[in-house]
Amino acid sequence: MSSVQVAAETSLMEFDTSPAAERRLTRSDTLIIALFTALYVPYVAHAAVTRPFWIDELFTFYVVTMPDWNGVMDLLWRGADQNPPLFHAVTRLIVLAFGESEWAFRLPAMVRYWVLCVTLHLWVRLLGGGQTAALVAMTTPVFTNVVYYASEARPYGLMLGCFGMALVCLALGDIFAQKPEACRRAWLGLGASLSLAMAFHYLALIPIGCLWLMEAYRTWRTRQWRWAVWAALLVPLAVLAYNWPVFTEQSKLLYWKPELRWFELPDFYRWMLGNWACLAFLVMVGMVVLREWRQRRTAHEPASPGNRRNAPEWLVLGLVLTFGLPVGWMVLMQATGKTMFTPRYLLPAVAGLAILLTFGVRHLAIRPARILAAGIWMLLATSTLWVSLQPWQLARPGIEEITDLPNPTQPVILNVQRFLPIRHYYRDQLPQVVYVFGIMTYWQPKDPERGLRAFLRNPRAPRFEDVEDFRKSHKKFYINCHKSADREMLEALERRQMPVVRETAEYIVYDAYTSD
Repeated sequence: MSSVQVAAETSLMEFDTSPAAERRLTRSDTLIIALFTALYVPYVAHAAVTRPFWIDELFTFYVVTMPDWNGVMDLLWRGADQNPPLFHAVTRLIVLAFGESEWAFRLPAMVRYWVLCVTLHLWVRLLGGGQTAALVAMTTPVFTNVVYYASEARPYGLMLGCFGMALVCLALGDIFAQKPEACRRAWLGLGASLSLAMAFHYLALIPIGCLWLMEAYRTWRTRQWRWAVWAALLVPLAVLAYNWPVFTEQSKLLYWKPELRWFELPDFYRWMLGNWACLAFLVMVGMVVLREWRQRRTAHEPASPGNRRNAPEWLVLGLVLTFGLPVGWMVLMQATGKTMFTPRYLLPAVAGLAILLTFGVRHLAIRPARILAAGIWMLLATSTLWVSLQPWQLARPGIEEITDLPNPTQPVILNVQRFLPIRHYYRDQLPQVVYVFGIMTYWQPKDPERGLRAFLRNPRAPRFEDVEDFRKSHKKFYINCHKSADREMLEALERRQMPVVRETAEYIVYDAYTSD
């Protein structure tokens, strides 16, 4: 194959703006996005329909289902949920329209995560990448475990969708750099997308900071300040300032996580990439890229002479999102003595991974590109078919460890993560289960009107009990401990030699008593 043929069959972030090519691009991309959507919907909807709410989603539930909007804001001010009001407003509108089913609460995240995938596809195509590169970018978020947040009633999926829109606006601004009116609209869209992301979650500031680093690198490399871009990148700070009164009240609460360890950093990457579909996807991409690289190296063929003007900035962004964001956040938390390091705060790393993989496949010739695309479609179709064939009934939380205990009337104390889902799904069927402040190891604020206690303002929320009142009325009770989440309580009960009455793979139930 000659170097001319190689240049013709590869795509190095070039954009063919001829009318005929644009029409072909629109038709083919529409079909690709439609097929992707047909596979995405059942793949994500299955989890949205069948997975029970967990504790954080129940925070959303009890805030959103307050009798009126004033009640919603009252709970947010008291720290019942530490997210901006816009997320709850959107969810409340959806729930009012479709009812209080699990999928209705999760619908905003499902839609916005789809937006992330599609905007990554559009981002690649706008910068001139081939359809295979665009397909790799679009499917990366679905194959990783980050897709869990496409079916969770929390704001992370919405934030990611807005971030994807921001990437498209950045690409449009570069493309229309010589057209002031179109460029101005792109920068307005950039500011609006990032502001919306900030309005959905305060920690959108982290990926926005990555965009600051990307633009700073571009400014240093070109020695040119793009003041309109900087203005758009800084606009989200106005949204943060607007929500600052609510944010400062919410931030007074103690964070739930008592300690942070360095091994949680590699654990994040293991979590993000640790499923069979993602590993198969990465192996396919890696094998095709490695084969292409070896062929080019053997033939001593030059790379395509495309427009490399913007490639370095996007590569920097991919590296910063994928590696700099998790590592930098861990270093910051360790340096400040904070513990706010969990995978859900680092989800924009999946966009960085998509960007890096796109750079890996942008040189592919036609034949390996088609092989890779076929493999990706087969993998996505297989994953969707496997999920779709599973039962579509809601799976309520298992309760085998707390049923048929020796004394069925004796109270069973659960930790809050276990208590809220069980009371939500079983309601009055298990009246013996209780949550008692001060007995289970869970960080609570001292102010009785803050945090979890604020949920008591929702008439539908379960009742919590204070430790002193509970001890006065109950001398004997069961304590249900999770083997990993309640280690401190397990150690305390074992030191006191409390008898074990039930043990399962995850839980141990002790027969406890109040010491006089």
